[in-house]
Amino acid sequence: MKIIMAAAECVPFAKTGGLADVIGALPKELAKNNHDVTVFLPRYSLIAEEFTQDLSLLEEIPVPFGGESKTCAVYQYNDENIRYLFLDNREYFGRSQIYGEPDDGERFNFFSLAVLTAMEKLAVEADIIHVHDWHTAIIPLLIKKDSRFKRLRESVKTVLTIHNLQFQGVFPSTVFTNGFEFAENGFDLSSIEWNGNYNMLKTGISFADKITTVSPSYRDEILTARYGEGLQEVLEERKGDLVGILNGLDTKFYNPATDLAIEMEFDYSSIEEKAVNKRKAQSLLGLPVKGDIPLAVMISRLAGQKGIDILEESLPELLETNDMQFILLGSGEGKFENFFVQLSEKFPDKAAAHIGFDEDLAHQLYAGADIFLMPSHFEPCGLSQLISMRYGTVPVANKTGGLKDTVIEYDRITQTGNGFLSDFTLHSPFAEAVKRALALYRQSEHWEAIKKNGMNADYSWKRSAKVYEQLYQGLTKNLTAK
Repeated sequence: MKIIMAAAECVPFAKTGGLADVIGALPKELAKNNHDVTVFLPRYSLIAEEFTQDLSLLEEIPVPFGGESKTCAVYQYNDENIRYLFLDNREYFGRSQIYGEPDDGERFNFFSLAVLTAMEKLAVEADIIHVHDWHTAIIPLLIKKDSRFKRLRESVKTVLTIHNLQFQGVFPSTVFTNGFEFAENGFDLSSIEWNGNYNMLKTGISFADKITTVSPSYRDEILTARYGEGLQEVLEERKGDLVGILNGLDTKFYNPATDLAIEMEFDYSSIEEKAVNKRKAQSLLGLPVKGDIPLAVMISRLAGQKGIDILEESLPELLETNDMQFILLGSGEGKFENFFVQLSEKFPDKAAAHIGFDEDLAHQLYAGADIFLMPSHFEPCGLSQLISMRYGTVPVANKTGGLKDTVIEYDRITQTGNGFLSDFTLHSPFAEAVKRALALYRQSEHWEAIKKNGMNADYSWKRSAKVYEQLYQGLTKNLTAK
């Protein structure tokens, strides 16, 4: 199949979160299975020179947008049998950040239109156009309603993946009506409207042929008022086309046996080397180097979703009453950053905080930690719990979304399971789950079994890509064979 991916970010070019990891890994797995995959991305100014120096200019194309013709340069980059097409307009993408600009709606409207315009100008063929999150969610609408894309309308099917329903791309209605000429031709705005505004994600939900979420449990959750972010009724109308597919993990990038970012490579047969990485992690963050006490770590964006309020309530007492250490790596809301800084000041021998993000340090912490904390109120999929298990670190998580699908409570009798779970819906406290982990830490038979269960699990993209293939094949089976 000929598969097009369109997204706002992708490892290793530009990243703010898990979306970039998915776009960096899924196309490569599909390409391994002999599919022809092209990924469309904006050419941001922040993309490193090591990549931009290898871009080749294909063509400069005019994109009719906002009542004028705007120039878009199309650059190509090839890697691991993937063709990456970077769309460049300095007005929209010559910025110092990916998101957070006052004209984000206009920027990603333009990018979405430029993707389809480039496909037409360069005669790019496709069976599937797979769009991701609100940034490219209007592409299915453009295909079905803009007469310029009749060829695509007759030959492709569209898939929208919701990576996080909380972020919907909501802007004034004029961001839509001023951008697209066909919006003035009697188009029914009700399918894009949300509380008087233009909702880009709702638009994609309304027009995509299939909609996926990044875990089966999150698919079910977003149909409820608790997790539906106001769109549960819209999603209920598309329930038959809504599919949950668990994200995979890039097992080449996250591999403790070959990871040059950690102090000592290891696998399960040499898991004793994990102790070397623990000492390195403690040393890097200025904690006492002690191998006989449990080291808990959290690597996260610091936002309400991630359950930082839960740690505000429980972590000081856990540190006060238990012989343990804690390290935070992350950044986000100032009040949460301040909490972790103050925690490290209150418990200088037990807690440390690195505000910001450092990829190499993250790998070292995954490799060195004993316990990984994820008290998320909701988590569409989550990759950190998968990474931690691959590095022999035991996750303690709240039972929601992808965490529910991947973290299994350890059973002392059968020695099955790979972690420990709280359940906020049943008033099962996160601190109690942490305490269960701490209690088993010194029982080596059980602790080794938990680590082994996590390290031996298969959460690779190979499995997930097969499910996407089946979804694509189901959509295209009625199309005329090319």
